Parts: sequence; structure tokens; C-alpha cells
Amino acid sequence: MNNTDFIKKLIFRSSHRGTKEMDLVLGGYFKKNYNTLSDKELVEFEKLLDFSDKILTDYFVMNKTNANVNGFEIVKKIKNYLEGQ
Repeated sequence: MNNTDFIKKLIFRSSHRGTKEMDLVLGGYFKKNYNTLSDKELVEFEKLLDFSDKILTDYFVMNKTNANVNGFEIVKKIKNYLEGQ
């Protein structure tokens, strides 16, 4: 898969999550920032998408801690994006 196909896949997965909240958080972040992310961050973002909407909503919207989610560097960038909204 070339980089363009990979990006398209991540755009789709991040904006078709199953809950509107996570579509807006993850899809919104990724669509605005994918071109600034390193290859490592793109891979981390893909792994982050494997978490359930419940876990991610609790983490990003309800501000509940989760050691597994917190271990991703990309999470800091997403949180900064949300604080700027």
C-alpha cells in the first residue's frame, strides 16, 4: 500500500468510528493534521484507531486516564488540538 492509500484508509477509519464524538475528535484532527505527521506518528495513529470508541471517548472527552492510550505520543498532539478548539 502506498502512502496515499494509507492516508485515505486512516481518514476513512478515523471519521467513520461508530460514534459522532470520535468521528469529530479523531477524524477532525487527522484531516487537519495528517500532512504534518511523521511516519511513526501515522503508525501510532493507526494503532490508536484499534481502541474501542468507549475507551477513546472516556479518554479524550471525559478526561479519564488510560495507561494504554496514554502511551502513544500522538495522543499529546490530539489533546493539544482539542484544547485549541
